[in-house]
Amino acid sequence: MEAREATATGESCMRVDAIAKVTGRARYTDDYVMAGMCYAKYVRSPIAHGYAVSINDEQARSLPGVLAIFTWEDVPDIPFATAGHAWTLDENKRDTADRALLTRHVRHHGDAVAIVVARDELTAEKAAQLVSIEWQELPVITTPEAALADDAAPIHNGGNLLKQSTMSTGNVQQTIDAADYQVQGHYQTPVIQHCHMESVTSLAWMEDDSRITIVSSTQIPHIVRRVVGQALDIPWSCVRVIKPFVGGGFGNKQDVLEEPMAAFLTSKLGGIPVKVSLSREECFLATR
Repeated sequence: MEAREATATGESCMRVDAIAKVTGRARYTDDYVMAGMCYAKYVRSPIAHGYAVSINDEQARSLPGVLAIFTWEDVPDIPFATAGHAWTLDENKRDTADRALLTRHVRHHGDAVAIVVARDELTAEKAAQLVSIEWQELPVITTPEAALADDAAPIHNGGNLLKQSTMSTGNVQQTIDAADYQVQGHYQTPVIQHCHMESVTSLAWMEDDSRITIVSSTQIPHIVRRVVGQALDIPWSCVRVIKPFVGGGFGNKQDVLEEPMAAFLTSKLGGIPVKVSLSREECFLATR
């Protein structure tokens, strides 16, 4: 075989997005501003595990500029998966559908029970703070061992064991016994957050043909399209996803995050543009 001389090594290569970024012309999701655009803010759980017994949103609804407030009673009762994995027809190999747009049964501090839509972001934030909720607290589980105990409170229907598999190769115990050194210990790692410069942001509106368009800071536009269709029970062909410049993701935006909610809101509000943006604190609390 004849050797071919490499030509890329040592050569300067212009990045296709360099000029747009250094000149400020690159558009990120939060740079999109549309006529009549509204903003959504979540009402989140202050407890780690429990049920919302009742909700009072009268004060929030009376605030000028508030368009709508949705709770767990208003969203489709369709659990969906968020992982950025390809779809399969084999039900046994699909990702676990354990996410809801909003939930009455909160499973972590910061879980979303309601969402406010207003004409501007500040009004949406104020209104969300005015929503009052009565809580029934449940036992909190903080370790895998506690979750698997016989008397553990179920976090999801079907128990706390997600999946179980067994693999065997050779004689494990014999290998351990033959080792020159053995180290035993219990190790814990903290929750990790990706801390991308751009927070999680999604914008959605409805086109004249009733198709929903979503602009989102995502790493998985094709999977977002499919999951939005599943979460709202609409044909995937009715969803269009635009992925603009992304200000960092590092895998966090390889989950479906706020796109289903943005799509739901515009579908309920006559197709107006609705933007859902998470604060830095919310990125820590409410993304995986």
